[in-house]
Formats: sequence, C-alpha cells, structure tokens
Amino acid sequence: MRNLVETLKLPAYRWLWFNSVFGSARLIAVFVARGWLVLTLTDSPFWVGAAPAVRGLTQILLGAFAGVMLDRVDRKTALFWVEIGNSFVALVLAILILTGQIALWHVFVAAFFEGVLISVRWPAINTMIVSVVKKEAVLNASAAQMLGFNLGNVAASALVGVIIAQFGVEYGYFFAVGTGVISAICVLFVAGNFQPITQTIAVSAAVKEGITYIWQSQILLWLITLGFLMSFLGWSNLTMLPVVARDVLAGDASAFGYLTGAGALGSLISTALIASLGDYKDKTKLVITSGILTSAGILAFSFSTWLALSLVLAGLMQAALMAFEVTLTASVLLNTTDEMQGRVQGIYTQVFGFTWVGGVFLGGIAEYTGAPTAIAIGGAAIGAVVLLAWRPLQRLMPMT
Repeated sequence: MRNLVETLKLPAYRWLWFNSVFGSARLIAVFVARGWLVLTLTDSPFWVGAAPAVRGLTQILLGAFAGVMLDRVDRKTALFWVEIGNSFVALVLAILILTGQIALWHVFVAAFFEGVLISVRWPAINTMIVSVVKKEAVLNASAAQMLGFNLGNVAASALVGVIIAQFGVEYGYFFAVGTGVISAICVLFVAGNFQPITQTIAVSAAVKEGITYIWQSQILLWLITLGFLMSFLGWSNLTMLPVVARDVLAGDASAFGYLTGAGALGSLISTALIASLGDYKDKTKLVITSGILTSAGILAFSFSTWLALSLVLAGLMQAALMAFEVTLTASVLLNTTDEMQGRVQGIYTQVFGFTWVGGVFLGGIAEYTGAPTAIAIGGAAIGAVVLLAWRPLQRLMPMT
C-alpha cells in the first residue's frame, strides 16, 4: 500500500481520485436504478440489455471525435461540465418518475446523452492522470484511480438497491444527482496544466490519424482488441444482473444491489493489490493471468443459483475483470506518445461502449436460453481469445 499512499500525496492526483470515488457512486446509482426501472417497465431481459446499449452505441460513434476534442480544449473544464451534465440527466429522470410520467423512451433518450458525456469523461480522466504523475507511476495511478472508482461502487451499490426497494427507483436517481455534483466540485480543485495541444489539422484528419496510429502499432491493436472483447463479453454480463437477481436468485432490487456491491468489493480489492505493485514491469503476465481468471469467474458465476455463493463469485469475477482493465489501460497509456494520447484514449473509450452493446447480445440470448447460459457463452469466448493473445503479447510488449 506504500505505492498507493505515495501517489495520493500528490494534491492534484488526490482530487482527481476523489472525483473517481463520487463519480463512480453516481454511475453505479444510475446503473442500478436504470436496470430495475427497465425490468419493472418491460419485464424483459432484452430491454434490460437494450436500454444501456443506446449509451454504448453513442459512445462508440463519438469516442474518436471526443478524443480529438480533448486535444483541443482544456481537459479539466471538459470534465467539470461532463459531471454537471450527467447530474442533470439523472435529475430529469428522477422528476419524471416522481411525477408518474416516466416511459421507456425517456430511458433511451437519457442513455443517449449519457453516452455523449461518457465518451468525453473517460479519456479526459485518463489523459489527466498522465499529466499529474510520472511515467513510472502510471500503472500505480491507474490502479489507484480504479480503486477510488470501486470504493464509490461498494459504498453506493448496496445502499442504492436498499433505497430503491424501500422508497422507489426515483430516489436512486436523486442519489446519483447528489454524488454527481460532488464529483464535479472535486474537479475544480485539480491543479495542473491541462491546456489543449496545438492542432493544425481538421477534426476528420485528426481522427484518421489516430486510427492509423493504432493500426500501425501491433501492440496497441492487440491491447484495444482485448479491451473490446472484455467489454462485449465480459463487462456486458453486468447488464444481466437484475435478471439474475430476480429470475435466478428469486430476489428484489436489494438482491440486485448486493450483487453489484459484491462485484465492486472484488474490484476494490484487486485494484488495491495492483496499486500496491508499483511499477510492475511484466504487464503481459498481469493481462493474461487476469484474463484467464475472468473467464473462469464468469463461468462459475453463471452456474450459481444460491445468493450467498453468487455474491462471492460476483466479487471474484469482477476482481479479475478490474485487474485486467487497469493493466490494459496503463499499457495503452505507456505505449502511446504524448501528442497522440487524446486521440488514442478517445478510440479506446469507444471500445468500452461495447459493454452496453454486448448487453443487447446477451439479453437477446437470455430471452431464449436464460441469463445463465448467455453469461456462460461470454465467459468461454473470453478464455479462448485471451489464450490466443498470449504469445503475441509476450513478443510485442516490452518490460515497461
């Protein structure tokens, strides 16, 4: 933990870390509230997966352009207004539910705007990390950032589930509003130089340049492909948690919240372990090991029909998923030149939009086979592709 403490001694990074804590509490509140709201409105696993897919598709379509924008604007200012925008979207939904005017299409419109905002949020945070810590601390800082993210998840997940079960889904959204505003305030205290990089080429040319840069880098191509896989078939199974909670485990919104919280706790522990490693050189080993463990965790979770066991397996599954994501993110940052960070991170963020598109894929399968089978298919595919990537990554990724 000494490495984590050293990173948090940096005031600029510390405020960015607090932004992750409260920002993730907002994200998880929206995730839980939206999942339960859609399941209540439609009683359909497909629509539970489809609703957040709108956010994912928007993120995919805009990610590269968002990265170009971040090379042209002050990243701190952009992040502040993104957090305010997310809070406003949650407030509108809360009011619609409270007044009894909510309809499914409102959730889809909100998901669209969430996708626009998230396509800017993640690359803004990642590029700001590079600006406030030294290169050798990037893995540690990325892990610490996810540690803060998961701390917010753990604190909010079960709490929001209980709030929804006791008072109604609108109060889950009100919780998101409050934590979102706090996360925006934290951004104001992040000191540093986040001014735009001078650009002399058109936006479309800059996007093309970013894509070409990745295409010509074998290591970035492999890393981003693995990121796509883990989003589409790994993180996407979280969209099925409300279905698992109700239809497999015979629970309510509280059970859904507990599953989400257990997963966040596993992520919290794994990111703390990664952060404690400091500047660990063999990142290929971390990527492959966490990828294989992710596959095993998803498969085991898919077979569980007992709540207590499912909570444990959800924690193990997300611990591996988060370890994979942290190491992958750090590896992408370290293998990208400074002048290309915004564009590469924008495209990298597009990849994570496939989490929600994958939710539609899994939801469609779940309509006919049930959620457990859909989840298991994703887990098996992840294991196969990670093993396929083992040798190329060993050859391409240096000890950095």
